[in-house]
Amino acid sequence: MAKKAPKSDTSQAKEETYQNVIRGKFCLRHSVEKYLQKARQKLNGFSWRKTAGCCRRLWHKIVRLTQFVSDAWKTILFCGFTFLTVYYLLGSIISEKIDTAQVYTIPKDVSEISQTADCAAFLIRREVDDKMWTANLPFIFPAAILDNMPNFQIGIINAVRDVSAALKQAQNISEVQREDLQKAHKLLSYSPYVWLQSKQDGFGLAPSANTQYRKAAKSLNKFNLRQKFIPASADLPKILALLSRKLKKNIAESESYWREHDGDWFDFKADDVFYYNRGYAFALWQICKTLGNDYKKAILVANAYEDWTYLLSSLQQAAEFSPFYVRNGNPQSLTAPNHLLAQNYFLVRALSALEKICNLTEDTADAD
Repeated sequence: MAKKAPKSDTSQAKEETYQNVIRGKFCLRHSVEKYLQKARQKLNGFSWRKTAGCCRRLWHKIVRLTQFVSDAWKTILFCGFTFLTVYYLLGSIISEKIDTAQVYTIPKDVSEISQTADCAAFLIRREVDDKMWTANLPFIFPAAILDNMPNFQIGIINAVRDVSAALKQAQNISEVQREDLQKAHKLLSYSPYVWLQSKQDGFGLAPSANTQYRKAAKSLNKFNLRQKFIPASADLPKILALLSRKLKKNIAESESYWREHDGDWFDFKADDVFYYNRGYAFALWQICKTLGNDYKKAILVANAYEDWTYLLSSLQQAAEFSPFYVRNGNPQSLTAPNHLLAQNYFLVRALSALEKICNLTEDTADAD
């Protein structure tokens, strides 16, 4: 009997491949049968009657709710209106803090830093951290309906921005310190109305005004930490000249507004102008107080101490002038006051004192 010839390697590999395919098909079939068995078990436990009953009960609840709303829509509308009124009115009253009592306290034994820069950083923290920055709040916050406090805060920030620009003219500061002041000025020029989106970027995401102003306060603090601040007599007239130009501009804009709109029946912007200038005057009052401490020697040498106290008194009166409501009446009226005109009186007094001190200190600086 003839022996079978041994299988070649190729035929053996084909046979193994065939066996693997058969085993794979068996495993796949077994998995499918197991899955179908579990699905049948779940379907056997599923009750169409229970599902239909749940849907019926849900539909009845929706119908009853619709009937209740249609029958009591007046009550619901009244409750909703009452809630929104209380929410916004009470919330805005609690949020509004136009404060001129929290002032900068000049610390003792800090002759190595600029107290003016320290005061500027304090004013930023006061409005952004200690209080609530209200100019950029969306409608979900009760303080979003506030009108006077946002303008007051913007006036403070703009005054700090002007001072950071004025301090760059100081002689005895390094280039790094000048860059700190430049950065603070740029950050304080950021729009106060940005919360999470900016119109300039097509309503794209943008850093909030709060974030930018906090960075500005840090830059002002870095300015003081770089090196010892040595005030020069020639710095003061330059700083005062810039501040007087800014104050003169605010006075001119306020005067232009009340001349154009005095006696209007409906005037919703007079209070915006009033509270902006009030915030600016408050910040300038605090800043001039620290300027007087930084440049005390230059003021005494110029024999301008009385004028300086007159300046501080005028700014304080402008900041603390707080009528119950702001009117922009005709100056010749017997019954309607003009609060913008009254406020400008104190601001013009401060401006005249600023210009006089600027001239006196400039003369003494030239003499030196």
